[in-house]
Amino acid sequence: MSFKSGLIAQMERIKRTYEYAAPNITLVAWMGILGFPLYYVIWKYVFPQPYESELLRTIGAIMLIGFILLRAFSEKTKRILPYYYLVVIGFTLPFFFCYMMLMNNWTTVWVMSFMSSIFLHILLIYDTRIMVAQAVISVLSAVLLAYIMGGQGIYMAQSLTYLPIFAFTYIFGSLFFFRNQNEHESKFAIAKSFGAGIAHEMRNPLSAMYSSLEVMRAIIPNKSAIFRNSHQLNTEELQRLNEIIDDSMKTIMNGNETIDLLLTSIDQSRVSTSTFCRNDGKEVIENAIRTFAYKTALDTKAVSVNIPSSFDYFGSDTLLKYVLFNLLKNSFRHRGAGKFTITIDAQNQDDCNIITFRDTGKGIEEQLLPYIFEDFYTTGKSGSYGLGLAFCKKVMRSFGGKIVCQSEFGAWTEFKLIFPKYESNEVAQIKSELVKDKSVLFIGESSSMLDLVKGAQYHREFKLTVEDIKAASYREEYSFEYSLIIIDGNLSREGWIYLSSLEAKLEFTEARIVLVHSANDQRNLYFKRYLNVELMDYDEFTSDIRDTLDKLFFREVEELATARPYNTISSTKTVLLVDDNHSLRTITSIMLEKEGLVVLQASNGADAIVMLDEENVDLVIMDIEMPILDGISTADKIRKSTAKYNTVPIIAFTGDANPTTREKIKQSGMDDLLIKPTPKDELVDKVASWI
Repeated sequence: MSFKSGLIAQMERIKRTYEYAAPNITLVAWMGILGFPLYYVIWKYVFPQPYESELLRTIGAIMLIGFILLRAFSEKTKRILPYYYLVVIGFTLPFFFCYMMLMNNWTTVWVMSFMSSIFLHILLIYDTRIMVAQAVISVLSAVLLAYIMGGQGIYMAQSLTYLPIFAFTYIFGSLFFFRNQNEHESKFAIAKSFGAGIAHEMRNPLSAMYSSLEVMRAIIPNKSAIFRNSHQLNTEELQRLNEIIDDSMKTIMNGNETIDLLLTSIDQSRVSTSTFCRNDGKEVIENAIRTFAYKTALDTKAVSVNIPSSFDYFGSDTLLKYVLFNLLKNSFRHRGAGKFTITIDAQNQDDCNIITFRDTGKGIEEQLLPYIFEDFYTTGKSGSYGLGLAFCKKVMRSFGGKIVCQSEFGAWTEFKLIFPKYESNEVAQIKSELVKDKSVLFIGESSSMLDLVKGAQYHREFKLTVEDIKAASYREEYSFEYSLIIIDGNLSREGWIYLSSLEAKLEFTEARIVLVHSANDQRNLYFKRYLNVELMDYDEFTSDIRDTLDKLFFREVEELATARPYNTISSTKTVLLVDDNHSLRTITSIMLEKEGLVVLQASNGADAIVMLDEENVDLVIMDIEMPILDGISTADKIRKSTAKYNTVPIIAFTGDANPTTREKIKQSGMDDLLIKPTPKDELVDKVASWI
């Protein structure tokens, strides 16, 4: 290494040291600025020591002030800050405290102070080499100055017994901190590796998307082209466009999956088990082989899969895909010059299921086989950090299984993925531990069902939160981060109003939502329109609550394939529509009249009450904000009236669904809520549930 390159390397080390310390520099500066004068007073007047130096303390405080004024420095001045930082730390810690210890003839106060400065010095200087060099230079400078100033401490031979303690502190502290540095740099290297991996893996799908768009541009007329009002695409062009769209959708899915896999793998110390559930191994493997980003058509033909029957495993489909993708990439990278094939077979044994992944590539040398699953082991691929197979091993262990490898160098390599049976003790133990990290929100007031859930919680130790429907509806959207949300479907009239507002807030949660209902309650279906909610019969849910919760936690309960049909209007009824918006009132009336309903219209609450006196009305749909008499006041008058219409169902029809409005709706006696704008099917479904 030339002198110039060596100097540049040292400058980079100094800059890195300063960058590491930068977040704490202001705090360190204030400690020194306040500490130097404060301890001058303490050691001078409160607990007098033999020697003090106003000059050195003043210089140290002034030097530290520079770090308080960082924002005022020009960009050119900031370039010298790393070097200034080394000078200041060297002066204020090892130099100052060593000098003061020598001038005070090794008093206990200053021996302990120097020891403290050693610990601070180790913490504040990131680079061990720089720290050791700085300590040596500063201590020697302190000894020299103390000699010039006539300090007796340098001649006290009996005090030299402290030197082994100081040396041990510096050496042990440096080694300990050096290991932390290595770990930090390793983690940084991992993050850098996966960042590069994401960029590399996404380049192919993005290039494919770009090519697809270029083909579409060639087929579709340019916007500047001159043609009549329409352009006719022939059958071949339409077919080609559809193929491009299908390929593009597949590319997007592969890209998203790649990102998921890479991000899942960033934390190499553990495997995320939060999404573990029951999976069909055959389905996952076939999907992985089908969606892998093959470079050529020949690569696709080189892979054959022979899994005669399905098998269940407990774990993550994404993580298993990662394992398979990694094995595929390694195999293609070491394929050799001859005919190359990859075969994937399955074996069903009494205590496990085995997937055998075998290729006819270069193989692995016998002496290297014991190391291939170790972190950071790599066969020499440029830019690789050797994390793939090590993480595959962690994945299979997290499933309760393992991965083993056999190979004949120059001929073949075989990996076996061994999965425990789903009903095995290994899987039961994993599930038992995972349940402790699950969280459940129970919404409802059914004491019998809640008691059962609490009993299960006592035995399984999951986290349980209980709220009534009103309190849940007032929560913020971000506060529904649970593993499972159980909603008691036995609701009152007020409860259904709150449930209508709750559904919008549950839209963004990733929790599994279960509505425990009575099979005869059709209005439960309205809630399912907006969310991926699983409907469970009360008897089904409570028959074996612990088993039910276990299945819900791990996705073992089959979700409904299709929603039941909307409620339909089968009889002629009269609906009173009250709204001051003429256009909206007209459009809504047309939609309801097409369903065979008789629709009366009113533009305010006062007119609505007059119509209720004159007509037999089966349902009122009423806006909240209206002139003369608003919807809340009108509903209150209807409910307090002694007329026959005082029990007529009233649906609030509003675009304002905030908690205050919902509370007003409930207090006024309204029965339900429709949020504007409302699609036709949902409007009819809601109306049909009340007439």
